Formats: sequence, structure tokens, C-alpha cells
Amino acid sequence: MCENSRPKLLLLVAFIALAEVFIYSQQQTHLSIQNFNKQEYNAESQNWSITVNQEGYIYAANNAGLLEFDGIEWIFYPAPNGTVIRSVAVDSQGRVFTSGYREIGYWERDIFGNLNYQSLNQKAEALFSPNEEFWTTLITDNRVYFHSFSSIFIYDYDSFKVVRPDAMISSVSEIENQLYIHISQRGMYTLEDTVLTPILPFPQLMNAHVYFVTSNNDGSLLIGTESSGLFIYKENDLRPFLVEWKEYFSKYKINRGAVSNNGNIIIGTLLGGVLIFDKKGNLLSHINNTNGLQNNTVLGIDCDAENNIWLSLDKGLDFLSFTKDSSYTFYQHDEVGAVYAATIHMGYLYLSTNQGVFYRKWKNENERFRIIQGTQGQAWSCDVYEDQLIVSHNAGCFRIKDNIAEEISAVPGGFNLIMDPVNKDFLIQSTYSNIVFYENVYSNWQYSYQLPGFNDLIRYIEFDHHNNLWATHMHRGIYKLHLNDSHDSIINSQYFGDSIFGQEFDIQVFTIENRIVFTTGRKIYTYNDLDNSIILFESLNDSLGKFAESHRVIAAPDHHYWFISKSGIALFRFFNNCYEKIKEYPIELFKDHLIMGYENIYPINSKEAILCLDNGYAILRADEPDLSGLIKDRKLYVKNIETKGPAGKNEYLPIDQNNIRVPFKKRNLTMSFAFPLYSGEELEFQSYIEGLDVQWSTPLDKPIFSFDRIPPGEYQIRVRAFNKWNMASINDQFTLHVASPWYLTKVSFLVYASVIGFLLLGVRYYFIRRIRNRERRIRDGKEKELIKLRNEKLNAELSFRSQELANSTMSIIKKNEFLMNLKETVKRQKDDLGTRYPDKYFYQLTKKIDNNISSMDDWKVFEFHFEKAHEKFLQKLRQKYPDLNHGDLRLCAYLRMNLTSKEIAPLLRISVRGVENHRYKLRKKLNLKPDENLTDFIMAI
Repeated sequence: MCENSRPKLLLLVAFIALAEVFIYSQQQTHLSIQNFNKQEYNAESQNWSITVNQEGYIYAANNAGLLEFDGIEWIFYPAPNGTVIRSVAVDSQGRVFTSGYREIGYWERDIFGNLNYQSLNQKAEALFSPNEEFWTTLITDNRVYFHSFSSIFIYDYDSFKVVRPDAMISSVSEIENQLYIHISQRGMYTLEDTVLTPILPFPQLMNAHVYFVTSNNDGSLLIGTESSGLFIYKENDLRPFLVEWKEYFSKYKINRGAVSNNGNIIIGTLLGGVLIFDKKGNLLSHINNTNGLQNNTVLGIDCDAENNIWLSLDKGLDFLSFTKDSSYTFYQHDEVGAVYAATIHMGYLYLSTNQGVFYRKWKNENERFRIIQGTQGQAWSCDVYEDQLIVSHNAGCFRIKDNIAEEISAVPGGFNLIMDPVNKDFLIQSTYSNIVFYENVYSNWQYSYQLPGFNDLIRYIEFDHHNNLWATHMHRGIYKLHLNDSHDSIINSQYFGDSIFGQEFDIQVFTIENRIVFTTGRKIYTYNDLDNSIILFESLNDSLGKFAESHRVIAAPDHHYWFISKSGIALFRFFNNCYEKIKEYPIELFKDHLIMGYENIYPINSKEAILCLDNGYAILRADEPDLSGLIKDRKLYVKNIETKGPAGKNEYLPIDQNNIRVPFKKRNLTMSFAFPLYSGEELEFQSYIEGLDVQWSTPLDKPIFSFDRIPPGEYQIRVRAFNKWNMASINDQFTLHVASPWYLTKVSFLVYASVIGFLLLGVRYYFIRRIRNRERRIRDGKEKELIKLRNEKLNAELSFRSQELANSTMSIIKKNEFLMNLKETVKRQKDDLGTRYPDKYFYQLTKKIDNNISSMDDWKVFEFHFEKAHEKFLQKLRQKYPDLNHGDLRLCAYLRMNLTSKEIAPLLRISVRGVENHRYKLRKKLNLKPDENLTDFIMAI
């Protein structure tokens, strides 16, 4: 190439590149970029590699460790031994293999959801060279390959083999379990077991630095070189690709490349960011640090299932997505205020807002809105009639010409503007207090007159086919005004209010297919001209379904109508009495930005419309697909399950099973989930406990659900994600067992039953014992009473017998005294008479007296009564003192009766002196001591 032609070529390349960027600038607007910096993922800035696993988890090899992103949050795992992680790959079992400087290993999730590192150095370290540093990790069906510049380590999940080609290995790529290896100055090779086989013997690849080989969707290979550009290889043919970009690639250095599932080609450079081409080679986007990327050095590329692009950069991580809901687009313009109406006229977009009327070129989205001077304040509507833009304003009515406001009327509070169906040269406007007519005079709309005899706060007006003007009051019912032919006076006025609509006074009037309808927010009514009544529009309500609750209807071309209700916005097509719903937008998509009660839509065409919002507007495209269905086949993945007891101590439970068992003391449960769906939609998350909850929980921004103080029992926990389209993910379900407290367990109940049984037995025993004791006490009392009575009886008997004995003894004593006195008397008489008293008679008489004194019959009677009274006293005395004679026993008996010696002497027919002598002798026989009293001794026996 000559020197003069080189600058021209560079200019041509630059021109082509700029042209491509310009041509596809519209497509680039569909690309969204999200940056993740080190503050967000809490690690170092530099990221060497990135990959996506089957579930959609993102893993990045960071200077400081391994990064994991689950769609909700980033988790950082520090590198083992503080080494830099250069590459990352995930196998089919979910093991995350990483490598770096003299370090090979994998991360595996434990039962609690945490990644734990397992080093493989003990198996591979003996094969390391002194400065072995691994830059690439690739996985096939049954092997893991670790690439350094001098070798390839092959791990078969048991042991390592190493391949050293004795040359620099520029790159290693994997396509359908086949490795493509570029060796510097040698070219391309494939690897079978440990054998390198040359392939693609093309000179263009021999001396080039090949940095990636990937597969196109058509079966060809895309080969990227550092400075020689791109090549396509197919059917033994190697040809340059994107030749016009070769100089650019040579300057900015290709470093990484990938092909998404939809065929888009992603080229990452060292100096120029990332370029995205379609399968034909057309540039879709070029993103660098001037228009979205954090850094121009792309060190890693991977694509997820939605064809989103993940970039690991020299500074940060970036997410690029062409996944966009093309059915609607938000355009935020806070500077214009709340938008009440919109229209497109003469290539300009006009917005009527609470700050005035703003405009910009319709096709130039980057142009700023400008206010039309003189329209400052509340503008309610903007309509085009006869190629003139008419604005209904709080201060009156204005004509916008050449983006300059001209006042038509100073009647304040213009709301709704319609054309007179009878005379097309007249416009009719509802205002705060009047109905105003405007006339088209020489192609200019001018104020004409106000409808006389009617002053009210009217929002919407419509004509029916009988020339009746229907006017809805903002707060109370609707009027039917029958006008004269010239429409300058009211012939008849009729009011319809609560007698028909009840308390529903949010009534608006519209026309559908030339028929008057009334919206109430609950049902739609219509006018029955046959009997001059307002009735339910049954067929329309049935066809609209939930949109029968609409409060706003806007007509669009080709029999299309937009309906706005509290639950959503929908486009219907009405034709030949058939109703077809074209598209429905849930109100959640716009709920935070709709001007409630003043919602408005401007139809651009039959399927496209502008929706007015409080901070801008949205374009609705009813014929474009939405992203509502992306979520339906996705599920939440449990990350960790944590329990907390009353003392605040946390414990993590296994996540590898759907049966969760929680002790009663730790029945405060927190479950965290991942949801790797990267569609750009705003998602919310809910939980539901069957058996406890009556409905799904309040939506949360993050899937972290806390369940506190769960009662004992078995429950089904369901969790789900849902989007603004009210579409939900697959319900993930878990069985939760909350154990009963120890005092409510089966063992406890068994113990309770045993204790209660023992208590009942104890109580029974107690009462039986009490009853028995009571009976015993009663019996003992009776026995005591009986004994007492018996003793009393015995005492009485004893007393009686003692008395008898005493009486008997006294009788004997008295008898013996008498006989002794008688004997003494006889003796004195004998002495006195001498012989005169014959001895024969004297001795006969004294003998009889002596016989009566010593009669044993008296003693036997005495002994009989004495033994009864004194419980065999004499018998015991004989047994104890066998030496006692009959006289001793008699003396003991008399002493027992506590008789004195004087009383005893007559009984023994001896003198008192004799009794004392007898007592002395008795003491000796009884072995009494001198100080012992004989009577007391006898009484004690």
C-alpha cells in the first residue's frame, strides 16, 4: 500500500464507522447499560473473567476473590491464600472452578448455601513450573482445562495431566467439547487427550495472536486476532470478516469475543470498549467509556439465556441488555411538569401540562422541550382542528401558530373541546362555568358565544345522534341539553343523578361507535332514546370484562378505543358488534406516575398512543410484544434459611431439602432467595403460608421473607416473584414443620399422663387412706367409747363388788367383834358365877363362838369377791411368792383393801400387836427394804 493511499483509507474507515453508528443509532436506544463498581460488589476494581451458570448466577474472577451475583445481590468470597483469581468456569454440577497464580481449585455450595473452596494444588502442584499462572479455565463434559502461557493442565475429576508444547500458548477456546488452541508461531491445534493435532493451517493464523475462537449459529467458526481482525472459517475456507473494521481492531486490539444465542457478535477490545454486530456484520452498538462503559478494557465476555451481555472490565463489571419491553417506553421529563394532554402537529410534539404548553420536534428525542410563551399555567388539553392547534387553558383558549400563543377567548377554565357534528364550522368547549362556542372564520377559530341559560362546572361534553348535548358535571351527575337547530339556545334540559347512578357521581360521557356511553368506574351505561332513560349497557359490559369499570374512553383510528380503569389500560377494537381486546397494560406499570382522575391518552395511530404522566409521558405500542411472559418459567432459588431464638442467637438450616424443621424455641424464620432474571423489569416478591395467611404478603423489593413466632404445626410456605404485568413466577414451595414446645410433645404428654395417673392414684390413695383413717378413728372412737363404757361398767361392777366385798368384810368384822365381845361377856359371867355356870355349858358356848369366828365359809365368800374385784391378785401373789402361807395371803388381801391394823386384827382373831408382828414377818417374806411401805407395795401388785 502506498503512503498517499493510507490516509484516505483511514478516512474511509472512519466515515464507514460513523455511518454505521448513525444508521444503527436507533437500535442502540434499545440497549440498556448497568454498571457495577467495586463499592457495589465490595471487591477490587479489576475483573479478569466472567461466566453465567445454568440457573443464571453470575460469577466473576476478581483481583481479590470470587464474585457471585444472584440477580438480587453481590456476594464476595475472598481468594484463597490472597492470590489473584484470573479465570472462572462452572460445570454441570454447579461447581465453580477458578485458577490463578500457582493455584487451582473449585468452589462448592454446602448444605447451608455458602460456597466453600477446595484447592486442587495437592494433586497438581507437583506439575507446576516455578512461575505457573493460569489465565483460562474451560470445562467439557468430563474434563476441566486450566491454561497458562506454557501449559495446559487437564483434570478428569480425579487426577491431573499436563501438556507442554514448548511454546507460548496464546489462547484456548472450547466449542462443543472440542478444544481449539493457538500456539504462537505455530498456528491452531486441537487437543485429544494429551495429543495436540494441527488444524486450520492458514498463514493468516500462523503468526497472528489468536485470542478467541467461537462458533457462529450457522456452524461456522469466528476467529478473533489481536491486530489482524476477524476471520470466518467454514468448510475449509478461511475469509476475513468485517474487513472495514480491521484497522479499528488493529488500533484498539481485540481481546475477547462471543456469539449470543440470537447470533449477535460481541467483540471486546483492550482500548476501545465493546462492539456488537448482528449476524450479518451490521453494527448494532459500540459502547465505550464515553457512552456507558466504566472502562474501555474488556477482559471477559459472557451471555445469559436472554442474550444479555456481561462484561468483566479492567475497572468494574457491566451489564448490557437488548432485552427491552417494546410495548411501551417511558420518557421522563421532569422539567415540563405533570402532563394532562399531548398531540402531534406539524412534526412537533406538544404537551399540555400544569406549567404550560411545551414542544419539541417529534422525531428528535434528544431535543429539550421548550415552553410556548404566554401559555404558562394550567393547560388542560391541546387539539388539532382544521390544521390549527387549539389549547384549552386555565386562563382561556389559545391558538398555537408557529409555536406562538394567540388568545382566542378569555373565558377561564377550558376543559374539553369537540366539533359540532351539525355545523363543522363550530367548536364547543366545556369550561368551569359555561359552554362556549368557537367559529371558524376565514380558516381561523374565533370566539363566537356562550350557551345561554346554562352555567355549571362541566368536564366532558358529547353529542348524540338526536342532537342532544350531554354535559357531565365534575361532581354531580349529568345533563341532557336539547338544543335548537342553530345550537344557540336550550329547548329542554334534563338532569340524571342519584336516582339512576346511585352515589356514583364520577360520571363521564363519551361516544363509542356513535353511541353515547356513560362511565362510572363500576359499570358503563347508555342512553335509551325509546323511553328517554339511561340504562346499563349490558352487552358492552360483558364484552369489556373488568374494563367495564373504566372511567375514561378515548377513541382511536379504525374503530379502536382506549379504556382507562383503576386496574389498567386496554385497547379494544369494536367492529360489526364484535369486541376484540388488542392489548392490556396493568395499572402497576404506570401507577406511580398517572395523574389520578385526569388520565389521558393521545392516539398516534390505531395501535400506538401517548400516555400522559406526571413526569413526562410513555409511548404505548399495542402491536409490539412485551416481556410479561419471561417470568413465568422462572423460580426463586433459596440462598439461606436462618432461625433465631429468644436469646437472639442465629442458626442456619440446610437448604438442600424442601422440608424445613424448626424447634419451637427458634420459630422465628428468615428465608433469603435468589432470582437471576435480567430482563430490566421491576420485580416484587411475595410469600404465603398456607394455614396462617389468608392472602399473599405485602410485596417486597427483595426476596427476604421473615416469619416470626410461627405457631407449632406443619405449613406450606410458597414464594413467588411477579412483575408489573401481574405475571408471576413459578411458585416455589416448602414444607415447614415447627416443633411443639417440650411441654406439648408426645413424651411430655406421656409424662403428663403418667403424672396425672400417679396423682389420681395418689389422690385415690390419699382419700382411701383418709376415709380409712376416718373410719379407723370412728371405729377407734367407738371402741374407746365401748371400752369406756365397758370400763365404766367394769368400774361399776368393780365398785359394786368392792362395795360387796367391803360390806362383806365389814359384816365379818362386825360379826367377829360381836362374837368376841360375846365370848368376853361369857367369860366374865363364868368368872362371876363360877360353878353356878356349868363348865359344860360354858365350853359348849365358847366353842360355838370360836367356830363362828374362824369359819372358812366366810373366808371363801371373801376370797370369791376379792378375786373378782382385784383381778386374781391372790393368784398372782402366790405365783410370785410361793412361800406365803394362808395367813400371809389373808393379811395381803386385807392390806390390799387398805385396812388398818386395828381393822385387820378382828378378821385374823388376833390382837393389834399380833397384826403388827404378822406384818413384820410378811415384809421379810416379800424381801422389802426397811424404807419400803408394805401397803404401797401390796397396792402396786
